[in-house]
Amino acid sequence: MRQLKERSGLTLRGLEESAAAQGEVLARSTVADMLRKDSLPRPELLAAYVKACGVAQPEPWLRARERLATGVVAEVSAPPPARPPWRRPSVVLTAVVVVALVATALVLQWGGATSPDAAVTGGTTRPGSDPLTLPPGGSQVRIHAAGAPDLCLTEGRDSTGAYPTEVAALRPCPSRGPRVFLHPVDDEFATIKWEHPVDLAIGCLTVLPSGPAIHLLEPRNVCSDDNLDQLFRVERVDGDRYRFRSAVGSACIGLRGGTASEGAEAIREPCAAEPDQEFTVDLVPAGG
Repeated sequence: MRQLKERSGLTLRGLEESAAAQGEVLARSTVADMLRKDSLPRPELLAAYVKACGVAQPEPWLRARERLATGVVAEVSAPPPARPPWRRPSVVLTAVVVVALVATALVLQWGGATSPDAAVTGGTTRPGSDPLTLPPGGSQVRIHAAGAPDLCLTEGRDSTGAYPTEVAALRPCPSRGPRVFLHPVDDEFATIKWEHPVDLAIGCLTVLPSGPAIHLLEPRNVCSDDNLDQLFRVERVDGDRYRFRSAVGSACIGLRGGTASEGAEAIREPCAAEPDQEFTVDLVPAGG
């Protein structure tokens, strides 16, 4: 929460005024107490605070708070004996580690110790008010680069060679890669799911928070509605062009190098009115 205030650039007075502009009551003294104490704030205060800091939707924060308050951690089923087609996290998450990760999300430690700030601060666009409408059960989609409609976001490789497994990148449409689905979460967000072309296993595109491929997107076969690195707001930019904004509202999905070219990797970066952050989304009819 302290880092969120720093990233917003607002003073205590500024947070109070920002909350008031949204019809919320958030006194400066209350904010000071919240930031000084280590105890969890009340849900309504947390919601008002994160919205005052510029986060459009507080639901992921509220869910994280609830899990911290109750200590409830979802059970993780044992992995199947066969090697999974999508990459699993490299460590087994115990309950303590899961709670620690939720706490990390709550304080917005996006990039870990490697480089947290470069891709999540300095955004110059505000969340749009016209999200993409999806059917309740989600839809198969094709995601095209708006500047190069013959290129689709699908399975690719890290062009630097530093990361050995699959990442999201542009390739000619149609490709023999995974089928892509958008699945709605809480009406405002969506997860991007890939169906493996051979094993038909599902993996959620996840922003890598650290390591040699930091801020690139990789399919992970552990999907969670509470994982901020898997949640995106698909908001209309203009006409049929959309922007994929991260759940916390300060970063968007663009293209490494800023150009829509074959092989360009999807990457999380500060939101800006740049063409490499604009995509078209085709909903594919069932059976298509």
